[in-house]
Amino acid sequence: MRIIIVGGGRTGFRLAQRLSRRDHEPVVVEKDERRAHELAADLDALVIHGSGSDLDVLRDAGAQDADALVAVAAADEVNFMAGKLAKELGVPRVVTRVNEDKHASMFEDLGVDAAISFVNAAVALYEKAVTGPGMYGLLGLSGGEAEVVEVSVVGKSEAVGKTIRELDLPDLCTVAMISRKGELIPPRGDTEFGENDRVTLVGKSDLVMSVAKLFRGK
Repeated sequence: MRIIIVGGGRTGFRLAQRLSRRDHEPVVVEKDERRAHELAADLDALVIHGSGSDLDVLRDAGAQDADALVAVAAADEVNFMAGKLAKELGVPRVVTRVNEDKHASMFEDLGVDAAISFVNAAVALYEKAVTGPGMYGLLGLSGGEAEVVEVSVVGKSEAVGKTIRELDLPDLCTVAMISRKGELIPPRGDTEFGENDRVTLVGKSDLVMSVAKLFRGK
């Protein structure tokens, strides 16, 4: 995949590294000239000096032929414009970083595929880590209104031996994946939960937490 990364800070740099190692084709757009030269020397990727909020710069980076664009600049204004221009250029998947929570709704209205608040994601991770073993926050979405959580099914949980259909989970909370003894199991209505299963839940925050308690036996 050809993936445009707007912002060459630590996040953009590490993302470009990971994508390169997985045989993708990252292109980094960095506004600071000195930083752009550093990135060009350290990355196995094309680096474009310029602002991701500039249409011509995005075109020079090949955004019109890209499979995805990720905007992780330090300024929300840049991320917003990069996402807007990427949509106008027809980039199939657009993901943006949201630095200020108050801007989350603005990004959602833009219609990007995912607007990720780093603060909310980090807070959710720490919160789940300290509220008890067996549950980990993976990602906060929609300005904190939705979450992705992974939870372990404990032996005393009433979910053990029951199917997804029998549990009758809320509409706004979905079982996205089940991991059992190192194997991934796609969730179906007749899929039974077993002790020590790792279940990934996606949905409205309060409902996700309620269902997570069900699996934890609390």
